[in-house]
Amino acid sequence: MNARTDGKTVVSVEVALERAGGQVRRVMERFEAEQLMRRWDPEVFVLLGWSATTGDWLQSLQFVPHQDALPFLVVGNGAEEDHQEPTAVAALEVGAQAYIPASLGLEILTAQVRGLLKKLRAHASAQVGEEENLCIDLVSLRVWILGQEIHLPRRLFYLLHYFAAHPDEVVSNDQIADILWGGKGTYFAPNTLAVKIYRLRKILESAGAKGWLETVRSFGYRFSPPSNT
Repeated sequence: MNARTDGKTVVSVEVALERAGGQVRRVMERFEAEQLMRRWDPEVFVLLGWSATTGDWLQSLQFVPHQDALPFLVVGNGAEEDHQEPTAVAALEVGAQAYIPASLGLEILTAQVRGLLKKLRAHASAQVGEEENLCIDLVSLRVWILGQEIHLPRRLFYLLHYFAAHPDEVVSNDQIADILWGGKGTYFAPNTLAVKIYRLRKILESAGAKGWLETVRSFGYRFSPPSNT
């Protein structure tokens, strides 16, 4: 985020993303963005403001796991309005899906974000997991385990989706906090995370998936569904 970007623009961008059905994570520094993207797989990255070094930094993100083809939008700010055309050209040449001046307003930004997410989701699989064991449908927001549909609260749905998209990977408590609450700056009681994991584990067990969610002591949790039934 460019330091010159005003607070009104920041709020407008967050509202637009939420209207488009996104879960928003705000970071203020490039290092924070790199750390977050190592723990979380965003669908789209929105940059507020542009500088001479932004293009080089974006190209360096190809070395961040899973982010080599991360689509991004650039939202200009008031300080850039007098140089809008060269700034937009620089952003598009680096690979931005669009450059949107902040002066165009919330509705234009919302439409751009919705359009991009729709395009991305149309090219991505609507389902995660192996159909005979676990199926998570991102369009209907439904989950089946061993052929049985189960119902999950919103936070647990997205947590299970993350686990299913990263099978046999150890997921840390920090990653889980990012998924459930947006991570940094969000307060939650010390045992809240453990309660969420407990609830998810009991739901899995009730559906016949006992043992799929393992505790890896001192590291976090690992989701290991069987490769076949």
